[in-house]
Amino acid sequence: MNNLYKILGIDKEASPEEVKKAYFVMAKKYHPDSADESEIQKFYEVSEAYQILSDKEERRAYDLTLEGGKIEKILVEEPPSHPTIHKDEESEPGADEVFRKKEAHRFRRKIFLQGVFRVIGFSLLLMGAGYILSFILEGIWYLGLISGFILGFVWSINRNFDVKSFIISPRRLLFFRLIEWILFIAALGYFLFILIFRFI
Repeated sequence: MNNLYKILGIDKEASPEEVKKAYFVMAKKYHPDSADESEIQKFYEVSEAYQILSDKEERRAYDLTLEGGKIEKILVEEPPSHPTIHKDEESEPGADEVFRKKEAHRFRRKIFLQGVFRVIGFSLLLMGAGYILSFILEGIWYLGLISGFILGFVWSINRNFDVKSFIISPRRLLFFRLIEWILFIAALGYFLFILIFRFI
């Protein structure tokens, strides 16, 4: 797993000014105009690390996924076509900013899709486990499916996403949490009920 902080040679607690300073040092060192052919890939890694860590929201999203160890590899395998790389071509005004925004959007979309697939996968896994448990304990199979899915969904949605960033209103967030707890307790209660009923 590539650690963006290590790529820039800074700590996780580094200030935005320190991030910027580290980027300029590293970019100058590995820029294609002054670096060897073998070090050009490093320039792309430094550029991508900076575009993520210099944006407040992107850095927050990266820190959340880094803490959970969810990112396997986010840096590109092949260097993208960067406007300022070519020595003999003049870049268009604002080309760097467009490039950064495009890559930031790609990173955000990739992290979001990873979270969605994890939520769906874990929910389906617990749905299957709920069906098997319900069958073994002679419960109602479709309630086992639903309860297993709810338990998997509620657990994984909070594990993979920061719900507060999606629901801004405190009132709506409270309502969401209330519904979430009701569903979670009802689903867990179903399994506890059939478990107790089976052995009484």
